Formats: sequence, C-alpha cells, structure tokens
Amino acid sequence: MSTISDEPTYPFSRRLVTAINAALPEARARPARAKHFERLHSLFATKQMQVMLLSRVNAEAALKGGGPFAEYGALSFKVLYQFGQLQLLAQTDFPAEHAWLVTNAILNSEEISEIIDPPETVLSLENLHHGSLLALQNEPMPIER
Repeated sequence: MSTISDEPTYPFSRRLVTAINAALPEARARPARAKHFERLHSLFATKQMQVMLLSRVNAEAALKGGGPFAEYGALSFKVLYQFGQLQLLAQTDFPAEHAWLVTNAILNSEEISEIIDPPETVLSLENLHHGSLLALQNEPMPIER
C-alpha cells in the first residue's frame, strides 16, 4: 500500500509488485494506493494492510507520529527493505518467513536490481524485520510453527 500524498511511492510499488510476483507468484501481490495519509494510517493501524511503502521521511514521521501522521498517531512497523528514499514496511507481527521470502525476492530481482540499496546499507537500519535480517545475512528461511 502506498498513498497518493507520498508521490514517488505508487509508481515504484507497481514495479516492486511485479518483481515480487515474478519470484513468488503465490504471493499474488497487488499495488494499492490510499487517497491520503489518514486512510493509509487507518488501514495499517487496523491491520487491514500488512505492508506499506513510504518515503523515508514519511516512514520516520509515521514511526514517531509526526509530520503527516501527527493527527493520527504513531504506527508500529518493521522495515523489510530500503530503495534509496523509499522503505518497504510491514506490521510488527508480519511472519518472519514472509519477510524472508519478500526480502529474498527483492535481492534476486532483475526488475529492480538497479534501485535497491546494497544489503550492507539495509543491514544497518535499526528497525529491520528479523526475517529480512536473516535473508540479508544469507541465513536459511525461518520456519514458524
């Protein structure tokens, strides 16, 4: 999910979905776009959406409940991957196995290889999802029971 208000996110989300579906057709990922930050916040806060793409400045604002999220409050999430000024974010309870699969798909995608941040950069992020961390470290996919 992206939002019209965060302009660069939607065009990139379409490319990202194509890359994920190429590697994980069973994911059946689809790009979605909220009209504004309030709707994005509502959908993510109520867990109707598991993943969102925001510019880094807006991701930081969402985590702190500032900027365009000041009226709605902070959101809790983990980073799955970073693409320059964009971050792919997931619910804190997003399964580690799914995070590993998405991260691995991103790392192995030819469709977006020229715009992903190097793994070393992503590994340095403080709010990185554990499943993404494992994929970035070439560890096996975690199996949750």
